[in-house]
Amino acid sequence: MPLIPHANRPILPASTPENSPKNIIAKKHYLIKIVPMITNLSVTRALAQGKLIVSVDAGRLANDPFKLPAALLALLTADIATLENEDAATHSAEGVRSVASANVRSALEKLESALRAGYAGIEAILGDDIVPTGISAAARTATFTTYGWEKDLLGRFNDSRVLMLAELALQAETTVANPAWRYAPAIVTAIRTQLEIIEDAEPGATSGDRQVSVEERSHARESLQTRISRARYFYCSASDELDSTKELAKISFQPRRPASSASAPSAPTPPAPAP
Repeated sequence: MPLIPHANRPILPASTPENSPKNIIAKKHYLIKIVPMITNLSVTRALAQGKLIVSVDAGRLANDPFKLPAALLALLTADIATLENEDAATHSAEGVRSVASANVRSALEKLESALRAGYAGIEAILGDDIVPTGISAAARTATFTTYGWEKDLLGRFNDSRVLMLAELALQAETTVANPAWRYAPAIVTAIRTQLEIIEDAEPGATSGDRQVSVEERSHARESLQTRISRARYFYCSASDELDSTKELAKISFQPRRPASSASAPSAPTPPAPAP
């Protein structure tokens, strides 16, 4: 599956330079939506029919006209094994990707909680209207802005904004001059930890292994379906009944029904004459 940029990436103002810190941070991470493992019904059906054909053929005598040629039977058997292997590989790759995506989602939720706590910490700093050494309104606004809280507001959260605020929180450790106005050390540690988890999980969450496995499974399914079609054609050629032979039903194909020989309906009986 190709990399999917998150749908809720913040739309920055047109005046924001392409290489500005906010724009760079917003573009840094691409998140994958968590997709549940999906059983491919067409794969299941192809495997079931292929195995049925092999099973029916095993019960036929050597002189049975519907006994499959050895070469075709060998190809059919090999394709069944190949598709089973590719299907298992696809589910394995999907499992790895799902776990990685779940780790990313969990880390993002914890990041949001840490960022909310950081915001609350700045808001809780005593103002200079309460104590002489307190923070001024202008300095509080500047601190909020440095951390990415525009207009001093908490705002709405989405994945890309959470990542941007987390990156800005780490930068603020050097850009906010007064240590008392920074996020608490425990909050900074939590943010750094969750960002590391995301960095570690992203290769698995955005891995192309699953896409490759899906494509290979699709090719294996198409090959098996081709062998199954060849088996049907062989059955049709083994009898003068062609595609009407009832033997087709044994391998899960519908025999062609002969044209109806029912006579046309008779004309309705005229009513009896009036007395």
